[in-house]
Amino acid sequence: MSHVKLISRIILYPLCLFAAIWCWNGFRDAYENMQIVRFGVELDEGEEIPLEVGSAETGGSDKAFDIDAVNRMLTDSTQDEVEDKSPTKTETPAKGENTNQVDAGETEPLEKKGGMMTYFSGMLAALIVFALLVARDLGHLIGERVGGNYLTKSDKSRKADMYEEAEAIWANGAFVNAIDSFREYLRVFPGEYHVHKRIADIYEKDLVSFRAAAMEYEEMLEMDIPTARWGWVAIHLCNLYSGKLDDTDRALALLRRVADECGDTPPAAKARERLAKIATG
Repeated sequence: MSHVKLISRIILYPLCLFAAIWCWNGFRDAYENMQIVRFGVELDEGEEIPLEVGSAETGGSDKAFDIDAVNRMLTDSTQDEVEDKSPTKTETPAKGENTNQVDAGETEPLEKKGGMMTYFSGMLAALIVFALLVARDLGHLIGERVGGNYLTKSDKSRKADMYEEAEAIWANGAFVNAIDSFREYLRVFPGEYHVHKRIADIYEKDLVSFRAAAMEYEEMLEMDIPTARWGWVAIHLCNLYSGKLDDTDRALALLRRVADECGDTPPAAKARERLAKIATG
């Protein structure tokens, strides 16, 4: 399941980013085209048309001007200016002549604006999906980290509290109640070697119940513990069988098992040494 989730994220993250970038490029191009149409900017550079400006040369004259001729010229120019300032009748364009051109000019920017908004909406949707995916994954990751640490700390504190409570009961001399408290600990947190060992010690030393202690050690031999530790538990059980319980056959069988299964560990060496002494008689 985790592999499927990882593969889906590897596909979805780049896909969302690609869609957002593609929509952004389309939005930018559409916006630039709309601005070009609005302000009448031409992208293609045209050839510049040179303008020829003619200059008039004025020459000086030594002749004097006639005052009457000048007055007549001023009067004629004033009348011409008055006639030029009179309103002229403007011609109305023919019906339907430029309507199509205006409609076409207005429709084209609207279409480009619609395309621009489509690109913008697509970009926004892709970014929202990307943000939701990132937020979801980060939320799960942070939740697992915080929740895992919280559970680990709470389990450790609960273990310590339960163990200390059982030890306090044992310290008050209530050995059976202490064993019951340790059993409750094992029901909540099974497989704790040191708790089984503590129960066996109480049976053997405080209650002097060697058979119950042997049964507890037998249960410990079924646990998944290191080889050397398993060997020492077996050696201790051999001592119980050969001594307090007077069961020599079980003691010898278990001693041979330690010598054969524990390899070069110290309990295996001790078992071989004891078997050698028994053999020499």
